[in-house]
Amino acid sequence: MNTRRGLCSLVLLTALLAGGMAVADDLRKQPGYVDLEWIEIPDDAEEIRDIDLGPALISAAANAEKRGETELYEAFQMIRSIRVVSFTMDDEEPEIDKAVDRISRELKKKDWRRLIYLRDDEEIVSVSTKSVDDEMVGLMVLAYEPGREASFVNVVGDLDLAYLLGMAGKLHGESLDDFIDELEDEGFDIQRNRDDD
Repeated sequence: MNTRRGLCSLVLLTALLAGGMAVADDLRKQPGYVDLEWIEIPDDAEEIRDIDLGPALISAAANAEKRGETELYEAFQMIRSIRVVSFTMDDEEPEIDKAVDRISRELKKKDWRRLIYLRDDEEIVSVSTKSVDDEMVGLMVLAYEPGREASFVNVVGDLDLAYLLGMAGKLHGESLDDFIDELEDEGFDIQRNRDDD
């Protein structure tokens, strides 16, 4: 489904560009946090993105400001953490079905608001937000096509969704790769893909 791919690409791009402004406090206590650490990526999965951008990226915000990249700096200032678990697979994985159901139930139980829900046969795309006092503090994207691919993205912070998505719409994949390469050149350890032996 092209809509799902476009939406997931946009949110993944936004998440990666926004960085990981993790703060010293325990993220698990933040209302916009969704635990994705327990999701087990299947052994035979491919095209894996297992990204947890953390506190070291705070200096990336300062670097963006120094370079005069005001929009990027403002995006960095919104974000406290980014967690991405995404992969493709050749066969259906019952454990991933259970993970999708578990996260969906958790979001409903914790009063997350579903902004977008697309379903095409078994393929699902869901974008939900968590607000406190009318301020968005969390974004959760879930995209799943059984036997093909799964993506889970959680963004925590003081978020302006329109701003982040608008900014992501101006960027291209090459810009993202250049940005991440630059962070790696500055000594940040960013794991973009898991290498299977």
